[in-house]
Amino acid sequence: MATGCVSTPQMVNLGVKKVRWLDVSVANLTCTRYWVVYLQVIQEAVWPGGALPTDPQLERSQQQKDSTKQQALQCLMSLLPDLISDMLGSDKYKLSWQTALDSLQDPYINRHLVYCICDLLLEFLVPEIPEQDFQRSLLQSLSKNPEKLLA
Repeated sequence: MATGCVSTPQMVNLGVKKVRWLDVSVANLTCTRYWVVYLQVIQEAVWPGGALPTDPQLERSQQQKDSTKQQALQCLMSLLPDLISDMLGSDKYKLSWQTALDSLQDPYINRHLVYCICDLLLEFLVPEIPEQDFQRSLLQSLSKNPEKLLA
């Protein structure tokens, strides 16, 4: 075996460790404690101080947009450990995140993404939603109380 080469069992072990790290990271990011934080951040972003903004938001300049995009790219690039960047190479790693960031620039796709996330979140929080009995009881409950339909 040449110096610097990694044997197949070592590669498999390295792959298992990466998968385990990814499993633990995803489990940590999706635990209840973090969901509370995510929802608080969303609530504060949508309703700053608990109230809807009364004044329209000022249009941002192109320079502000570019600066925000660069900050987002830097945050995304620091999200994963350096091991991933080293494996892909710095330029390819940055290009991958740049592509991911560019794909989120379409308002129609973003709206669809938000609807999908809300749908998944609702399905996670209320797993009975697909059941017909639950849907019937919900509709009956709402039809008995029409003021709930208007809320």
